Amino acid sequence: MRPVAARILDAFQLTRLSLAFGAVCELWLVTLLTRADPRYVHLPVYHMPLWKALGCTMLAALGLFAFAASLNDLLDVRHDRRFAPDRPLAAGRIRASSAAFLSFGALMLAIVSASAMGEVALVLTCVVAGAIMFYDAVAKHIPALGIVTVGVVHAMNMFIPNHTLGFTLPVWWSMSHAVAIAASVHRFEGKRPYFGTRRILSLAAAWLLCSAVLLGGGAWASQGQGTSYWPQVASGDHVVTASPAGIVWPVLALAGFLLLVRGKVAGTGGDAVAAEKLRRYGAMWQAVYAAAWLLAAGMPAEAAGMAVLAVVGLVAMTVLKEVNGLSGRPIGWR
Repeated sequence: MRPVAARILDAFQLTRLSLAFGAVCELWLVTLLTRADPRYVHLPVYHMPLWKALGCTMLAALGLFAFAASLNDLLDVRHDRRFAPDRPLAAGRIRASSAAFLSFGALMLAIVSASAMGEVALVLTCVVAGAIMFYDAVAKHIPALGIVTVGVVHAMNMFIPNHTLGFTLPVWWSMSHAVAIAASVHRFEGKRPYFGTRRILSLAAAWLLCSAVLLGGGAWASQGQGTSYWPQVASGDHVVTASPAGIVWPVLALAGFLLLVRGKVAGTGGDAVAAEKLRRYGAMWQAVYAAAWLLAAGMPAEAAGMAVLAVVGLVAMTVLKEVNGLSGRPIGWR
C-alpha cells in the first residue's frame, strides 16, 4: 500500500489543481461584479450570502478543471506512456478505474455546486463539460480549433454565475489570454502539426469571430436593458456607472504579465521548461486580471482582496511545486 501523502500528490498531479486557481478567480470576478450591480437582482447569486456564492463558484470551477485534466490523461494514456511516462496514470501510480472515478466525481461536484446557482447555471455547466469533452476527444488534434476551444471554454465558464452579463470585456480578455497561452505552449513544446501561415490565419479568424460574438453580444444585452455597457455599482442609495478610463488597470496588468514572462522564460534552458512556466504563470495571472477589472469597475475593496488572493495563490503554487520536488518525482511536473 502506497503512503496516503503520495497518493494525494498523484491525485493533485492528475487533476492539475495547482493550475485551477485562475479558473476560480475568473468565476469570482463575475460573481463580485454581479452582486454589486442591481441590474442582476433576478439572479440567485445576487441574493446568496457572499460565502455561499464564492463557495459554489469555487467548487464549480475546481470540479470542471479537475474533470478536464483527468479526462485528458485518461484519453491520452497510451501517448503519455511513450512521451510523458512520469504522469501518474502513464506511470501506473493511479489505475485507470480510479482516474475515471475521480473524473466523474469532479464533474458531479461541479454540477451539484452549479445547481445551487439556478437552472441556467446548471445547464451552462453541462455545456462547458460537453465543450471539454469535445476538446479532449477531437479539437486538440486540430491546432487552430483546439486552441480556440480552450479560450471558448474559459469564456463559457465565466457565464455560469451570470448568463445575462452585459460587461463582457473581462470575459473576452480571459478568453484571449487563454488562447495566447495555449498557442505559445504549442509552439514551445513543438507540437505537431506545426503552425504555418494558413493555420495562423485560421486561428486568427476563429479568435476574431469569437471576439465579435462576445463583445457584440455584451453590447447588445446592455442596450436591451437601456443601461451602460460598463458595470454599475450600487453605492448607498445611488447607482454609479464605472468610467471606461478604468481600462488602464487591465492594460497595466497585461504589461506586468509580459514583463514577468519575459524574465521567467528567458534563459530557461529548454522549450519544455518555458512551456511549463507559461502554463503556471498564465493560470495564476488570471487573479491579477480579476483584481484589475474590479478596480476598473470602481470596487477597490474587492480588488484589494483579489490582489491578496493572487499573492496567496502564487505562494501556494510555489509550495506545491517544491513539495512535489521533495517527493522525488521527476522534475517534469515541476
